[in-house]
Amino acid sequence: MHESASIAILTGLFFTVMLSEDSAIVSGALLALNGVVPGWQAFLACFLGMWSSDFTIYLLVKTGGARALDSRWGRALVSREKVDLASGWFTRFGGFALIFSRLVLGTRTALLVVSGLMRYPTKRFLAVTFVGALGWLLIIFTLFAVFGPAFVAVFGLRWIIALVALISGGSATVFMIFRRRKERTAGR
Repeated sequence: MHESASIAILTGLFFTVMLSEDSAIVSGALLALNGVVPGWQAFLACFLGMWSSDFTIYLLVKTGGARALDSRWGRALVSREKVDLASGWFTRFGGFALIFSRLVLGTRTALLVVSGLMRYPTKRFLAVTFVGALGWLLIIFTLFAVFGPAFVAVFGLRWIIALVALISGGSATVFMIFRRRKERTAGR
């Protein structure tokens, strides 16, 4: 393959991972499996795309979003004491949450935003997201590089599991809210 074509593919993986992380990782692994690009290059392109997009979201929110919390409107919505309390909690447990957010659908971006809002320390953020991105990428990239397209069916099951968890958790929450309201009404 021509070197400029490889560079274009790797650049595409780098930027695609920012839009659709799973699709880019699967594509990179399958491209490496089929010998289109070397595996280490596809892996590196995906990793750097993941890590830099996480850091970009964090920086944007840390610089702009954190100011919003300090504004008059932000203070009207959330007291400074609650922000400080949440920030302390996030400083203690946010690293674990950020690492494991890669495993739980729909939580990673929210936690990236929260880490910026809570002014999570930048060096710690970079270290934690490095570990999380590397771990997730090692798992998914390796599984697709070893099992190839057949793993797509297994990988797709996590979306079904996430949907079932979301629906059942939402239903349980709604049930508990109505139950508590009913108990309060009956207690009056």
